[in-house]
Amino acid sequence: MDILNIIILSIIQGVTEFLPISSSSHLILLPMFTEFPDQGIMFDVALHTGSLFAILIYYRNEIKNIFQFTDNGKSYARLIIIGSIPLPIAGLLLIDLISLNLRSIEVISVMTITFALLLLYADNHNKPSKLITNISTKIILIIGLFQILALVPGVSRSGIVITAALLLNYNRNDAIKIAFLLSIPAIFMASSYNLLHLSSMGSVSILSDHLLGMVLSLIVSYLTIYFFIATINKISFAPYIIYRMMLGTLLLII
Repeated sequence: MDILNIIILSIIQGVTEFLPISSSSHLILLPMFTEFPDQGIMFDVALHTGSLFAILIYYRNEIKNIFQFTDNGKSYARLIIIGSIPLPIAGLLLIDLISLNLRSIEVISVMTITFALLLLYADNHNKPSKLITNISTKIILIIGLFQILALVPGVSRSGIVITAALLLNYNRNDAIKIAFLLSIPAIFMASSYNLLHLSSMGSVSILSDHLLGMVLSLIVSYLTIYFFIATINKISFAPYIIYRMMLGTLLLII
């Protein structure tokens, strides 16, 4: 694969995976509007693995708390385990329907705009009164059910989880932490599914392109996470909402 393609795809993955702007829609749209060749499932796995390592490194203290069975660690573990149950079940049931019917530009544009407006509403009506360390099983399940919507291109997994957490009155920082902690099993399951698919076809091979993409994705993902969290209370979600509105509108009129 051309080095420029690797760099561009790694940047797209690293930036869009964690910002509320939908990584899947950008990766679908890129080959539609450019002459980029299909990078293959194995390269996608490498990019997502880089993002997974980035989130594990950034939240290493929270992960450490989980394995040390601290009170906060137990809350994080409950969130990650219970909140991740609905997504794979829905994914297995709906993957064919979504792949065949919901990967069009029209669907992506409508979902991009719709969930930008929902995030705007959630942020403007947010009344922080809860703490992630006291999160209940009921709330976790509600957020997990919201996460199912991320199966539709254009929704954004991090975006819909953040929106749900804001609607449930968690502050911005905790909403982002909830979304990012839930990304750990989500990314892991997606990568594992693709690897199993490739393994069944006997086509698993790790190339230097994959390793480079993984490293670049890790670096860009980590910087994106750091920037997003460091600036969210200064700039709010407004830039991401505006970007989604502009992108969705542009896709509608093309």
